[in-house]
Amino acid sequence: MLESQVASMASPDTPVSGAGEPSIKIFVTGHKRAVRPKSKILLPVQVGPGLKDDRFADTLHDDEGENVSELNPYLCELTTQYWAWKNQHADYVGFCHYRRYFSFAVQRFDENPYGEVMEPRISVAACERYGLYDEAIRQRVKDFDVLTTTNTDISQFPEEFATLREHWHAAPYLQDKDLELIVRIVERLHPDYTSDTEAFLEGHHARFCNMFIMRWDIFEEYCAWLFPLLKEFMDEADMAHYSVEALRTPGHLGERLLNIYLLHQQRLHPEWRFAELQCVHFVHTDPRMRPTGVPLKLRGEKQVIPVALAADDGYCAQVATVVRSILDNGSHDRFFDILVLERDISAAHISLLQETVQQFDNVRLCFCDVAPYVAGEDLSTNNEHISAETFYRFLIPELLPFYDKVLYLDSDIVVLGDVAELFDVDLKDNILAATRDIDFLGNLNGSPVSKSEFDKQGRMAYAKNVLQLKDPYSYFQAGVLVLNTEAMRRLHSTAEWFSIVRSSNFIYDDQDILNRECEGRVLFLDLAWDVTHDNSNRIQEVYSFAPAELYHTYLAAREHPQIIHYAGFQKPWLYATVDLAPVWWSYARKTPFYEQALAVLCDARRLKFVEIRKKNPVMGKKNPLRHVIDPLLPVGSPAREKLKESIRKLKSPQK
Repeated sequence: MLESQVASMASPDTPVSGAGEPSIKIFVTGHKRAVRPKSKILLPVQVGPGLKDDRFADTLHDDEGENVSELNPYLCELTTQYWAWKNQHADYVGFCHYRRYFSFAVQRFDENPYGEVMEPRISVAACERYGLYDEAIRQRVKDFDVLTTTNTDISQFPEEFATLREHWHAAPYLQDKDLELIVRIVERLHPDYTSDTEAFLEGHHARFCNMFIMRWDIFEEYCAWLFPLLKEFMDEADMAHYSVEALRTPGHLGERLLNIYLLHQQRLHPEWRFAELQCVHFVHTDPRMRPTGVPLKLRGEKQVIPVALAADDGYCAQVATVVRSILDNGSHDRFFDILVLERDISAAHISLLQETVQQFDNVRLCFCDVAPYVAGEDLSTNNEHISAETFYRFLIPELLPFYDKVLYLDSDIVVLGDVAELFDVDLKDNILAATRDIDFLGNLNGSPVSKSEFDKQGRMAYAKNVLQLKDPYSYFQAGVLVLNTEAMRRLHSTAEWFSIVRSSNFIYDDQDILNRECEGRVLFLDLAWDVTHDNSNRIQEVYSFAPAELYHTYLAAREHPQIIHYAGFQKPWLYATVDLAPVWWSYARKTPFYEQALAVLCDARRLKFVEIRKKNPVMGKKNPLRHVIDPLLPVGSPAREKLKESIRKLKSPQK
């Protein structure tokens, strides 16, 4: 589990070392919560915590002891360096960022044009690959005096900068006058650095990101040199009208001053042992992983119902609607532990989703970034209206190891009943509970849709020969599932489930897989728990072909549905008049996403109108009138366009 990567911090006052090894502390500066490697050497530090409402409990803080934490908007990560200088000690001290780390591996990796190794996420495999564990760090550090990022040639950047001065000039928020001011201050306070300053600015090599590891004595000397320079700059510079980004100028200057200091010291101390380490840039560090060891078997006196959904950032209105309908109709005597499986939901949408549940005291809403688990997997589906998120259900047994039973719901549903009743069904040794799929069974019996949409062999042959079902009429719908996660773990590991995904080419993707793998171990639910709507006249053209008893059961379930499932392409947020759409909108209206949903609906209607106009031009090419009108009103002329608009108005239905 990725959560196991969260650092177990060493005592801040105790240098970390192995037997007979030098002590090393590398401080990882961060202003937001982030996944981090498990290490006693890599120590997270929250910068500027006094400037925020959220003070992290599991990190060090740069506002403790002697500090300049309040200057973080100006000095950026340098406030961590100042704090470490005044309050910490080790044989070696270093600095990196919550998303940029040194690679301590011997192997070199491909870099982007700016000299960074790009990596999607911090994971166990990534930490192993880049040596982000204590033993590898010790082995790389102990033989050197100074370690930095690669001395990168900026003339090889896509912009092809000739000098570092030109590189500064090109930065949109940085002022040339500030660079020249710091040059004058260095010359005034340390005239022996003048040649090094000029050599750096007129050169084209630099170490970026304010990342380094130094022997403590070198670090002390560097800080005693650096911070008086920056103080002098802030005293003399006029930044009264600077933007938020421009106020970070002292931090940017610190990055250049580090290079100047190192140039000077290399000239004076050729005996110093320098090493260049690659910089690994982790793109996604948001720790939206459920913490391990926090199952909610009981919440007070309330028994817990774990619920899992899957969505992407564009489906948040649907998730909010499902969640609101669950809570509106669910038992107040139960606690709902809801987990959303996702890869890209924005912080803004997460905030709105949390707002959806804030008035309820019997719910916990969590988010799980599944990207590390599906990295490298081909999650393409065989139906346009089915998204990659449908495969996330195979992750549930691993992501929720502390629950032996989980309710899974698709996000295109509305709950009208109390899902506590659904969850409480006795699964016995069955792998899952679900309703029979009336759509599939209608196609088994030869509906016209099955003959026109799918393979030539027919649905029955597909069920027997491809899915290898012993009883095709036992096929179930997978949009509403009560999962026996303990039994699922015994049946297949996560890797095995995804191996099946990779090797299959089924009509209904994950649903077909579950039917094939779980046949004979399914508890069939009352059809009211998964009432699919009349998508594209499905009742007449497909459902009516299903076995008579099932068809009549479906019609009865429509009268008192416990869950409505908007399966298929006609979704209520795209087609406002589709079957049972008002029910969905009645719950969407109660969420913070209502306006967004309306905007999507309006946009969908606009696109459909444009498509209709394209399919039905005012005057087709074969219309005989074209022979008369074309010479008088040429194509593209203003007069012709006015005529076309007039004809469209006449053709439009009157309200």
